[in-house]
Amino acid sequence: MKPLAALAVLALVAAAGPARAEKLVLALSSQQIAIASNYAGSDVTLFGAVRPDGETEALQRSYDLVVTVRGPATTLEVREKERTAGLWVNRERRRFPRTPSYLATLSTRPLDDMLSPEIREGQRLGLKAAAAPRGEDLGRPEFSEALIRLQTGRGLWREEPKGVVFLDPTLFRTTFHLPPNVPFGAFEADVRLFASGVPIARETITFRVVKSGFEDRVAALAENWRLAYGVATALLALAFGWTASVAFRRD
Repeated sequence: MKPLAALAVLALVAAAGPARAEKLVLALSSQQIAIASNYAGSDVTLFGAVRPDGETEALQRSYDLVVTVRGPATTLEVREKERTAGLWVNRERRRFPRTPSYLATLSTRPLDDMLSPEIREGQRLGLKAAAAPRGEDLGRPEFSEALIRLQTGRGLWREEPKGVVFLDPTLFRTTFHLPPNVPFGAFEADVRLFASGVPIARETITFRVVKSGFEDRVAALAENWRLAYGVATALLALAFGWTASVAFRRD
């Protein structure tokens, strides 16, 4: 769906008439992101409209939004290194199960300015909530801090306190970046609407990141014809080895 078309649809829906309570209507610039060997990252735009309980109410209320984009859940690991005899060796490690492989939190204002600590913790919003210490790590927040630092450095986690913009009292837009190393699979954009720091509406929309081109065909072959793929890979490795031995053979 083109951006202008998405905005036009959302504007018509928002003006369709008053509802009993606020609702969110969402649309994405793309429902599927295809990644090939030359993929260098891409931007995805999310458009939204607030359907208020009345036009007067919409003009008088001040809304805030938090958009959380999550990639497939996985287990992330953080290792603590220590310098011993001039060498860096691994010491302790912590695992973070069921953690988003990709995470972007975008909001109309900084989370600390728009939400109380209790609501923010209860809603589990932001990078700190995703990497919150668990179990035996409650007294060691450095592992959580290291996880945020590592994922942010890889471009897979980000937080933008002014990443959501209202185009008018009910229409809004945000854009998030998918880096070249983005994981494949199903993604979810979770949009939450707040008024005076109180949550009043929530809606989600999904999209997928998939392989395309040669990589997609190779992945399909490896999945559907595993034995043939394994044999072909072994034969190809032998062929390369034999070619290299002939090319660099010493007479």
